[in-house]
Amino acid sequence: MLIFRKGGDGVAVKVIRYGEKRRIICNICGSLLEYEKEDIKTVQTGMNEYEKEIVCPNCSEVIRVKGAERE
Repeated sequence: MLIFRKGGDGVAVKVIRYGEKRRIICNICGSLLEYEKEDIKTVQTGMNEYEKEIVCPNCSEVIRVKGAERE
């Protein structure tokens, strides 16, 4: 039997290495989306500011993703 104990930050399970696919939940329609690095589009939001986005195929909502550049 495995027991996970919470650390000081309240997280029981930590990611050691990210795989090829990521998952996120759309805040509008509640769909669980799985995406890869190739699905991410970088858009300019300011003078020197850029954000990474994907589009929900269910409701067409633009979803900002973070940490997608890690390898």
